[in-house]
Amino acid sequence: MLEIGAGIGNLTMQLVPRDRYLATDLEPLYVDYLATLARGRPYLETRRLDATDGAAFGALAGGFDTVVCLNVLEHVPDPAAALANIVTALAPGGRLVLYVPAGPGLFSSLDEVLEHRCRYTREGLERELVAAGLEVESVRGFNKVGVLGWALNGRLLRRRKFGRVQLKLFDVGVPLWRRLDRVLPWPGLGLLAVARKPAPAAPNR
Repeated sequence: MLEIGAGIGNLTMQLVPRDRYLATDLEPLYVDYLATLARGRPYLETRRLDATDGAAFGALAGGFDTVVCLNVLEHVPDPAAALANIVTALAPGGRLVLYVPAGPGLFSSLDEVLEHRCRYTREGLERELVAAGLEVESVRGFNKVGVLGWALNGRLLRRRKFGRVQLKLFDVGVPLWRRLDRVLPWPGLGLLAVARKPAPAAPNR
């Protein structure tokens, strides 16, 4: 498994152990922190990796059956290059698990602080995945409840961060939000996609 944009390893520690797990990030400080997590875990490797740097992906070609890339694509200046590099890292039949913020109409001061290049539509994300040579298996909305807080704070109040009390209330209410997400009629705050690198066609005999 290859994780792009692992940060301080919150997700990493939920997904290990694996036969091989490479946790990467662009920020050197995060890479240093990830290296501390790798101590005593021989299956866990860490390195600095720019998702748009094709040369850096040369040594990773075909080496992974899964790539996890959460909250990264909306930051990179060239998403087509990033997806092309991810495809090279995947073995035939391997899958990309991708999360991006959704809803261009929700773009706000909060996105500016987070340095988001954009917020995606389902159709736009699927186009980018297909253009990279991937087969889209699923795309679903995620965190419908969060749309309300994002619109209130970012669009209406033009805030640049959430208050601590708001975040605490949201965290406490997660079990309830999960149930509500199934019935709320609007799209989610993000999109979670799974796409597959096609396996080569079997030769004709």
